[in-house]
Amino acid sequence: MDLLDMLRRDERITLELRALYEKYGYRKYRMSKFEEYGLYLENKNFLKSQQIITFHDLDGRVLALKPDVTLSIAKNTHASASSSEKFYYLENVFRLDKRAGGYREISQLGLEYIGKLDARASWEVMCLAQQTLAAIHPRHRMQLSHMGFWISLLNGLNVDALLRQELMDLIRGKRLHELKTKLAGMAPAAEKLILDAAALSGEFTQTLSAARQLAIYQGMSDALDELESIYQLLEAKKWQQDLTLDFSLVSDSEYYGGLIFQGYVEGVPRALLTGGYYGNLLKKFGRDLDAIGFAVDLNELSFLFRSVPASDVDVLILYDQDADLDALLTQADMLMAEGRKVRLEQSAPEGVRAETVYHFTKKGLKEAEKNA
Repeated sequence: MDLLDMLRRDERITLELRALYEKYGYRKYRMSKFEEYGLYLENKNFLKSQQIITFHDLDGRVLALKPDVTLSIAKNTHASASSSEKFYYLENVFRLDKRAGGYREISQLGLEYIGKLDARASWEVMCLAQQTLAAIHPRHRMQLSHMGFWISLLNGLNVDALLRQELMDLIRGKRLHELKTKLAGMAPAAEKLILDAAALSGEFTQTLSAARQLAIYQGMSDALDELESIYQLLEAKKWQQDLTLDFSLVSDSEYYGGLIFQGYVEGVPRALLTGGYYGNLLKKFGRDLDAIGFAVDLNELSFLFRSVPASDVDVLILYDQDADLDALLTQADMLMAEGRKVRLEQSAPEGVRAETVYHFTKKGLKEAEKNA
């Protein structure tokens, strides 16, 4: 039996995806479990949860159990305008999960492209995101949006920062009735424009066409042009299938200023893959660079493939106290060499399920009678 066949399905997919990313020139990024708390404190809005586990080091520094990997990469990258860096990572992060009612250790697989970004580089990341979903499940879909569309629209309408954040929260939650109430007092044309934009969702080309009817500012048109360019590149490689456009997909504009996306697979009710363009984060570190990437929540992947095994071991061998141990271990080694899971016991352990139960005697292995 091949070693890969002995791995769980989620472990096998993780290895396949790492090989895929390396084929495209991405290098593995490694970070410690701890990072100075100040890094996360200064960029709390970038994090999915702002509650962070902290402790004092012996030298008095406040450290944090890492809640995010991208911040570390952005801080430590050596990328430049003429030399991009491409990383993938497999790390555990620690975040507050309100659904679980406490902190959770999350295994995360992701990749980042940092440098000067063009349509080809964006296509590469999107293509890898699509291939990642396809490797996990044949039935998958990707939602795209673009923060540049919203930033241009709200800037053009002179929406202040406080109201902008409130509008983004309502748009993200698809709470259009509350959104309409919040827009009360705004000019009717502006109110209608925002409501119509928030409702843009569906098949990619049709939704893109509808969005162009609302693009009254150049920045909105530029965002739609970028989305169309990426779609055409994906279409050329047949990766445009199951791709939708949804402008209710929004993120914090302080960090995300361009393309954003989420990936779903059948069997998982939440987004399994999330990503986007976060060049604004690099600017906070004093770097005039572009950056785009995505991450996969491997905990959800484990949930997707979790099943109750039919047995705990393939073979249970029961032996007497005076059994020939050399002969017993030789028999067990032969079975394990065939790729079978073997457990040796003097009596059957309570609750342990085995496909086959043998008794070991002087004559060798004898299969136990069923229901004996």
